[in-house]
Amino acid sequence: MLGEIQLISIIGAGRVGTIAALNMLRMHIADITLIDIVDKLAEGEAMDMIQASPILQFDGKIKGSTNFEDLKGSELVIIIAGSARKPGTSRLDLTRTNAKIISSIVEKIVKYAPECKIMMVTNPVDIMTYIAFKKSGFEKNRVFGMGGLLDSLRYRSLIANEVGISREDVNGFVIGEHGDHMIPLTDFTSISGIPIEYMMKKDRIEKIVEKTKTGGMDVISRKGSTVYGPSSAIAFMVESILKGKNRIVSASVIPHGEYGLKDVAIGLPIILGKNGIERIIELNFDEEIRKRLLDAASIIKSSISDVKDYF
Repeated sequence: MLGEIQLISIIGAGRVGTIAALNMLRMHIADITLIDIVDKLAEGEAMDMIQASPILQFDGKIKGSTNFEDLKGSELVIIIAGSARKPGTSRLDLTRTNAKIISSIVEKIVKYAPECKIMMVTNPVDIMTYIAFKKSGFEKNRVFGMGGLLDSLRYRSLIANEVGISREDVNGFVIGEHGDHMIPLTDFTSISGIPIEYMMKKDRIEKIVEKTKTGGMDVISRKGSTVYGPSSAIAFMVESILKGKNRIVSASVIPHGEYGLKDVAIGLPIILGKNGIERIIELNFDEEIRKRLLDAASIIKSSISDVKDYF
């Protein structure tokens, strides 16, 4: 790798974690430590990637381990460990199962990588992000969750397919809960700068909004899990952090009072850079969106209260 070499760690060597790692190696973002409690799994995945490196053209290092002490020196730790969402299982059904796992992992992160930033991927991501924030004691800018960006990618893809244009030309955000109470921001959606209402009829926009909410489960019901979307979103966010690109994305964050929200983790538009959350962007929402955002926050808070013993 050229320039300053930075280290990130990924906890969880399942399909999302390993494909995210390979994406980052191919993008020449950082060296990687891949950790999993299953004996030799992460080590084997790392060896497999290194053997592919001559043809994939990367020289970045990747190490597989079962030892959390190998988190030392990490600029960023990505948590993907935990029970996966299954068909027929809502994100909130996962809360109690994964809360205990995340609480234990965060203790180890604080012990071995106290200066790092934490990116949460484990679902339900908003609740797990809040647990990581409270358990770690880290500043709010150093703890965030990957969820809103993934929902936004699904939203943008659906719009592009509907209109019949390049997916790269669609810009839009999804905020709120990473789950049933997500909020696609149609008023802030455009196609190469053209507001979406000039390109699509209102009833088609409404159908895409509803389809976005089921986008993850539509994949899970067919193949058992989502992989390529989340692993790509992870790599995108990591690049923005380590390279200080200050990309504008939607992520699960702990508000300082923005939008009237406190003491919760919820998807909001942010600037993502070297310091993690550089800034939460406050947009001028209409009353309907503000109410839906507050309602989503209330639902997340209710679930957080059920797992308060873990932080």
